[in-house]
Amino acid sequence: MQLALFPLPVCLLPGGTTQLRIFEPRYKRLVSESLSTAQGFALCMLGEDNQPLPVATRVEIVDFETLEDGLLGITVHGKERLEVLSWQSESDGLKRGTIRTLAPWPPRQLTEDYRVLGDKLTELFQAYPRQNAFFEQADFHNLTWVCQRWLEILPIGLEHKQRCYREDNAELTLTLLEQIFEKD
Repeated sequence: MQLALFPLPVCLLPGGTTQLRIFEPRYKRLVSESLSTAQGFALCMLGEDNQPLPVATRVEIVDFETLEDGLLGITVHGKERLEVLSWQSESDGLKRGTIRTLAPWPPRQLTEDYRVLGDKLTELFQAYPRQNAFFEQADFHNLTWVCQRWLEILPIGLEHKQRCYREDNAELTLTLLEQIFEKD
């Protein structure tokens, strides 16, 4: 399957939502195609070499608006994990990749052992209500969902996030979170 790629220094995983500002003609075209085909596009993390990293997230546009500065603002929601098998740049610089769908991380019940991860994430969302508004379908009882949200916001390099995201489950992310919160 072919899908337009939007490489950014952003980590968005399935179940996550974020807003993007669109101003380059190639990405305006990406938005137009995405809306007309209903396929969405692949949001790719950027590597240190400024190239798309291989595991991406297919996103769908759930809202759009004209921003105060006249630019196009879109809200996207992560739908599924993808692997970018190859990609090429088109004449205007828009990247298009051959992708395959990867299995989602399996859900896992948030047990008492990991309650602190859900509680700290809840506190963080309450402190930043605008971010919290993105999570109308929050699943704080699902440890996998909680790990995905933490991975999106942790202040670590995208290469490290990619390493976690490439895994078939949330275990590596959970190990990272245990190390971080153990230091508290």
